[in-house]
Amino acid sequence: MQTYPDCIPCLLQQALKATGLCGINESRVFPVMKRILRCMANFDPDLSPPEMAMYIHRIIRGECGNPDPYSGMKHQAIAAALGHESRIRQMIMASETPFRTAVRFALVGNVLDFAIFDWNPQRLEEQLELALHQPLDETALTRLEKEVESATKIMVLGDNAGESVFDKLLIEQLGGKQVTYAVRGNPTINDVTMADAVASGLNKTAKLLGNGSDAPGTLLERVSREFRCEFDSTDLVIAKGQGNYESLSNSGRRIFFLTQVKCPVIARDLRKRIGDWVIAESKATVNSQCGA
Repeated sequence: MQTYPDCIPCLLQQALKATGLCGINESRVFPVMKRILRCMANFDPDLSPPEMAMYIHRIIRGECGNPDPYSGMKHQAIAAALGHESRIRQMIMASETPFRTAVRFALVGNVLDFAIFDWNPQRLEEQLELALHQPLDETALTRLEKEVESATKIMVLGDNAGESVFDKLLIEQLGGKQVTYAVRGNPTINDVTMADAVASGLNKTAKLLGNGSDAPGTLLERVSREFRCEFDSTDLVIAKGQGNYESLSNSGRRIFFLTQVKCPVIARDLRKRIGDWVIAESKATVNSQCGA
């Protein structure tokens, strides 16, 4: 997905928030923001929002000397999600449709997005209460369920760190498939990294694979060859969150996207409303690049 004018103030607000988390001295914030604005002035408008964000957050991490400014918030989110894990697993197992219920809870986890929201445990509690009742495209969910049944190898692309706990509960319902859980290669905003996935317990449920990139999405031209080969060769890709949608919706690979709609640009692109829970499907139009 390309970047739209509405994305610019959002990226700047993210940057300003990140400078605070970094502990950048107030006297340095304005010069840092000026540097970011100069960088953004030279962006190609055809870049996706995650690619623009990648460059912006590199600047911020460099200025503050902290390779993972959101580390504390990620730890809080993972701990909060783990606190609900046992209860949610019981609810999933007691459900008449465990896979479909697990998808709903995986969508709950997408609210733990600190690029957009501040840390608020109450928001997570509210979302958990909605899980079984929130409107969802049941036809799209049925298509996803059928694809899971016919697949042997499945790749799940993680999004936010706290969300990964809920992804683990979904993976437990994938019927003994060969599952790879892909994480960011390096810290970026509050996206899940290898260390975060281990903290969530995902290493006991799936093969973990870093994508070799620090973009808050999946930029196929910037991922490692190992990731690209696995991405191309897997039977089914399930991508979590807006960043993965923004970077992969035009990839030419068939992908099922699971996300909450959190901004007007995504709402327009998906023809949904802010707050909607979405299962979106992109169609395959290109062949594998692994052997290229």
